[in-house]
Amino acid sequence: MRQAILNQPRLDFLYGGASFSDLSVVKEETSKENQVITVYTLQDGIKITNVLTWHGEACEWVNWFENPSNQKSAIISSLQDANIILPMAHEDFYDRSAWQQDFANVTQIHAPSGSHWSYDEFSCNPHRMDDVRFIGQAAPNRSRKYANSGGRSSDKNAPFFNIHFQGRGYIAAIGWSGQWNCEIRRLEDGVLIKSGIEDTHFCLEPGEKFRTSSIVIMPYEGAVIDGQNQWRRLVREHFSLIGQPGRDTHGPLCLNVWGGMSTQAVLKRLETACKNHLPYEYLWMDAGWYGIDTAATPDEFEGDWADHTGDWRVSPLIHPNQLKDVANAAHQAGMKFLLWVEPERVIATTPIVQEHPEYFYLPSDEKSQNRLLNLGNPDAWNYCLETLSGLIETIGIDCYRQDFNMPPLNDWRHNDAEDRKCISEIKHINGLYRLWDALLDRFPHLLIDNCASGGRRIDIETLRRSIPLWRSDYQCSANFLVEASQCHQLGFNQWLPYSGSSTGRLYDTYRMRSAYTPALAAPYAFSERDSFGDDPEKMTWLRQYLLEYLKVRPMMEEDFYPLTTINDCKDAWCAAQFDRPSKKDGLIQAFRRDDSPFETACFFLYGVNENAQYIFTDEDSGEEIILGGRELKEKGLSITISQKRASRLIFYRQI
Repeated sequence: MRQAILNQPRLDFLYGGASFSDLSVVKEETSKENQVITVYTLQDGIKITNVLTWHGEACEWVNWFENPSNQKSAIISSLQDANIILPMAHEDFYDRSAWQQDFANVTQIHAPSGSHWSYDEFSCNPHRMDDVRFIGQAAPNRSRKYANSGGRSSDKNAPFFNIHFQGRGYIAAIGWSGQWNCEIRRLEDGVLIKSGIEDTHFCLEPGEKFRTSSIVIMPYEGAVIDGQNQWRRLVREHFSLIGQPGRDTHGPLCLNVWGGMSTQAVLKRLETACKNHLPYEYLWMDAGWYGIDTAATPDEFEGDWADHTGDWRVSPLIHPNQLKDVANAAHQAGMKFLLWVEPERVIATTPIVQEHPEYFYLPSDEKSQNRLLNLGNPDAWNYCLETLSGLIETIGIDCYRQDFNMPPLNDWRHNDAEDRKCISEIKHINGLYRLWDALLDRFPHLLIDNCASGGRRIDIETLRRSIPLWRSDYQCSANFLVEASQCHQLGFNQWLPYSGSSTGRLYDTYRMRSAYTPALAAPYAFSERDSFGDDPEKMTWLRQYLLEYLKVRPMMEEDFYPLTTINDCKDAWCAAQFDRPSKKDGLIQAFRRDDSPFETACFFLYGVNENAQYIFTDEDSGEEIILGGRELKEKGLSITISQKRASRLIFYRQI
């Protein structure tokens, strides 16, 4: 792959209506360590810089556009930040006939859905039929096209693709937190990948410079799931802050509270957690804490707190000491402090909109009360940075939680001139990256939690700067359907080594274990409508399973294998395997659902050394069995769950 990447321009576009490949350009290329920087200078002085970085056999590149002249450029349109042909074993062109092709012997595209308040988020079913072909089939000389929705990168579809054929493949990821599109075309001896920002048509103003979307390409050998685990390792090692110097070693275990409850109520809940020795690592304060005249509310379903979004002054009616005492109490309890903010979406009646209307895009819908902060405006960007920095410094915030509860695409496009289409979006997303980079640079300890109505802005660029601790808004209900947690485990974990889920608020072992993920929110103290600490048995139960989670969590950070398919059927089992090659151990989660008639299921595990022996330990009974690797490969591991709606956690290690 390496030579194929280096031998192609990697991008394409029209300039003044002419194809980039037909333009007269000066090309300069320099190499240093693991980077290749290619600068294309057009005749009128416009510069396009392609920065290619290698991570072992994987690579990523990003394009920068610059106008150093004092004249407007010609129109750049149909921009494809990636336009690359990757080698792939030959596949004959298929003529339609009475015989359906064997899916195992055709080129497959595994393209996950995005977040959309459903049980099947970040999942894909390539075996589903579309016309006469499998939806995941890439037939020679036919294209598959993908795009997200509304301007948030993993809304509807996620920007990740696994392209597989006969034991080899590529994983591709688009790095753009706005509106992207992608076309994958199977050629007879290769695969063509085109991706970029949707509907580009803009000129460059004098002195203007910005980046566009990036792309990551990773080749692999083996089965599709082998590629997914190689991808997890790549993200963990090169695109995640978890485990980096000064940052958190693991995804956090969080005690969630509603920001609109009084300081006194928050401190009482924190005291209860300490008194009962609950091993929480973060105190997570959600929305409702802001607005100079916002009154206290017991939970998110009361009061007018939502009308104050954008007034980032701590409400003195709720938190008289500006949350400093809350953060201090968390720190004294050995915990860190997380605070929710939503800087990009602002309500029209808040003071900042009245004082600085120029900081905001003109709304595409005049009836909407939402205003979108223009992160491409230097003054608005500086206001945002200083506001957030002030909160982090003054209060003592360890994790900054950024939410984004509106689709921005219509507002971006509404503010574009005819010869500047996509510029609002491009400058906004550039501003977002600069904002997060500035915060991470200014606060070396800081963790950023990326939330956009759940997991609707997950892409390789946000993953390198943040972690999605609340990967789906499906879990907003206190008693959401537990099968969704299990399905999300099978979907999200194939693409994200670090992400977070929620337990809900029912004290239920089956539900708790279904939520175990590399980061966990356990919001039993969230609402003042829910008692917390009044029942000693509940506190004993909660301590037991939070400690169990901390035992499980390190097992979840290396390789992941779904052992069942993604479905929410009540009569099924759900199971997954987490394997740690570095420790030669792992974990199996198994759930027998409410209506399953089957007491026993047999699973064939991954990563088994047939010449070794393994000890399996049941977490509940403590029972241990020893099985040989050859037996496991030939007969599998049988797991019995005698009761319906029950679970088993089984740890294993190689002897």
